Amino acid sequence: MSASSSTPAPEHDSTLLHIGKQCADPLCRLVDFLPFKCPHCNKSFCQDHYKVEAHSCPDYDESKHNRVAPDCPFCRIPVAVRPGQDPNVRLELHFEKECSVLTGKLQSKSTPLCARGNCRKVLFSPIKCDTCRQQFCPAHRFPSDHNCNTSQQHQNSAMPFRPALPSFASASDTAKNINAKASGAVASVKKTVASAAAAGASASSSAAKSSGGPDVFRKTDRRAKAERASRLKGMRMRNEKGLLSAEEKVTLARLEQEAKDDKDCVIM
Repeated sequence: MSASSSTPAPEHDSTLLHIGKQCADPLCRLVDFLPFKCPHCNKSFCQDHYKVEAHSCPDYDESKHNRVAPDCPFCRIPVAVRPGQDPNVRLELHFEKECSVLTGKLQSKSTPLCARGNCRKVLFSPIKCDTCRQQFCPAHRFPSDHNCNTSQQHQNSAMPFRPALPSFASASDTAKNINAKASGAVASVKKTVASAAAAGASASSSAAKSSGGPDVFRKTDRRAKAERASRLKGMRMRNEKGLLSAEEKVTLARLEQEAKDDKDCVIM
């Protein structure tokens, strides 16, 4: 009787063992009822060995799953590297065609901005208005928040049309008054423009006489000089590393000669 009563217990325990899975780690082999499956080697592990570094996964490639975008040393912009591509080759391509410091090209911003005049927030998830078809931020997405002109036109078009009786006498008088005011305004504008042109001509002639030549320290000249100096600095750094081609070396020599001429030139 005792033997027959004790036999169902091992059968019950053996059925429970089929529910879970053993940990694939050879030093663990723990039966876990809620195992973790590794997405790389497709093996089941317990809570202590399910991470890649815990069971030393042989199918895990760090270059594909743990990629970091390097920053350009000149423009400080992260450079995206595709899976399997050499980061050095990608940086060289960025130096030749994309870097704003070495190439002198300013990259246009492709991120949309809020169409509200005083907002101009960067829109990572823009919301388009159904009436005016423009993109806005969440704070100005409703037509009443961004003064939607199309909504006002729809409201005006929805109003019933009530034609008024024409008054020809009042209309003719109003037209005469408008024409008289317009002619007077045109005459005053012409006088103002003529006086301003005369004053500008006299001021420019007096300034030319006093200075003896054009102003060489304009904002545009200073900006162009700064851009040339920045480009020359970048090409010198690339030349020290041996990254310049034959055409770029000729360009570097020309820029150095221009910089030397600017230093030698003395304005009296």
